[in-house]
Amino acid sequence: MVKKFMLLSLLFPLCLIAQENTSIAEKGLLRATGTISFGGMTKHEQTNIYLHGVTEYFVSNNITARGDIFYYLKSGNKQMLNQNHQLFAGSSYHFSNASNLVPYVGLQPGIALTEANFVVINGENNVEVSPLISAVAGFNFYASSWFHLFIDGRYVSGKHLSNQKVIGLDEFRLSFGLGFNFNVLKGK
Repeated sequence: MVKKFMLLSLLFPLCLIAQENTSIAEKGLLRATGTISFGGMTKHEQTNIYLHGVTEYFVSNNITARGDIFYYLKSGNKQMLNQNHQLFAGSSYHFSNASNLVPYVGLQPGIALTEANFVVINGENNVEVSPLISAVAGFNFYASSWFHLFIDGRYVSGKHLSNQKVIGLDEFRLSFGLGFNFNVLKGK
């Protein structure tokens, strides 16, 4: 009984907030998130884990400038890469609607700092900077003016280019969690 009461007491304020007719996702909003992201490589049997950070600014009610950073943590016992840190910058289109659930799509070029996990024959460092392209889609649920919940799906395409071996970096990723909102423009 106590668990049900606690769950209802947490969900009831969110339901009330969701009923507000004022849009939180509009020009001047800066949102920031930090979470753990999971990725499955399409050309290799490997799952990667990243620390994922996002900063996004609404330049209009629907268009945002967005930057993402992925810090590579691990991929298991037989990892192909020692490093796979990635940085993306681009824009997203947010579909406006009357609710606080705002879906979006975006496109971001990026770069990866990669190092393959194999023995180097000629003694050269195999750390490479590789170009990437990424498509992102997801939604934000603006539960209040200062925080939101999000789910973010992403496809990354690129290659680790080296003299030793080319490794495909194509990957599907999933991120979700809690983010914070900052209205950097004064209210109307």
